[in-house]
Amino acid sequence: MEEENEKERARELYLRSAKLYNEASKLSTDKTDKNTQRDLAEHLFAKAQSFKRSGVQYSGSGTATKEDTDESSLSKDDLIMTEKPDIGFSDIGGLESVKEDIRKAIIYPFTHKELYQMYGQKAGEGILLHGPPGCGKTMMAKAAAKECGADFISVKTSSIVSKWVGASEKNIKKVFDTARECEKAIIFFDEIDSIGGRRSEAEGYAKRVVNELLAQMDGVDTADDNLLVLAATNEPWAIDPALRRPGRFSKLVFVPEPDLPARSAIFKINLKKRPMDDDINVEKLAEMTGSYSGADISAICKEAADIPLGEALRGAEPRKIKMDDFIKVLEQRKPSITSWYSEAKREIKKTGEEEVFRELFH
Repeated sequence: MEEENEKERARELYLRSAKLYNEASKLSTDKTDKNTQRDLAEHLFAKAQSFKRSGVQYSGSGTATKEDTDESSLSKDDLIMTEKPDIGFSDIGGLESVKEDIRKAIIYPFTHKELYQMYGQKAGEGILLHGPPGCGKTMMAKAAAKECGADFISVKTSSIVSKWVGASEKNIKKVFDTARECEKAIIFFDEIDSIGGRRSEAEGYAKRVVNELLAQMDGVDTADDNLLVLAATNEPWAIDPALRRPGRFSKLVFVPEPDLPARSAIFKINLKKRPMDDDINVEKLAEMTGSYSGADISAICKEAADIPLGEALRGAEPRKIKMDDFIKVLEQRKPSITSWYSEAKREIKKTGEEEVFRELFH
């Protein structure tokens, strides 16, 4: 009877919290009332969860469902992907200054730990890779893991956030606990702005997620844990400033669009298994694609190959890809990241952090 009463109480509180959330969404005129309703809804939601037994969450009907129990307790496989990367810095053309920044902050603390300790240099401060989309931030992170022989723990940030109170924080803790079980590991948070946004602009649950991330990063002791943390974002201005303080993501590394050597390498990789005419000049193509992202160049190669492919499908004799095919594509396709730079400068000016992200203003 007591357990039935607890189920009924939990059901009532869930229904009340859901109703309050719906009412809050309709309060468009009074922001104070809206925030008050949402805070009360969260409070009732938390109280409802306090009635759970044996890890079971109750649905609105008062019956525990498999979705409820799975949602509140995600497995390691749901949250992260652990792998040994097969790509190193030698496989990435150009961007040497970016590579050296990563070596100093990520690789050398692993490979020369004794020297860091000798000179009293704190190893393990996180790196935040930021820059326009499609420019290889994830590839750089994987390469860093290979260079120092570490497990690469790629976090599915979309799976971190849970609708259950307290579950998101537990998921973050699980990521760091998993990394500590490895002999040597690099934790990589892609699109970290989805879980590390500015608390001043966030709802209550999002603030708790950021607080847990801060606590876990403060608790990293590389002398014992042997782990380092990387993150990547296309919106660095959206990251909570506390995450960018010393001891956390204190090193900001700007990953720009690929330079000339990098563009040449990307073209060669994308054309390696495609039939190319002798008139194709990869170096010339690299010169013609300044300000294009790596993703742009991959798309250009695909679209250039589509031209002779389409001709063959219409009955023409199959031929190799020609330089003219690339010229036609480039006449139509412009760099995709131009608008990103405009947005980045506009948003950063709003925060008053032009000096922090000075690479974008030079």
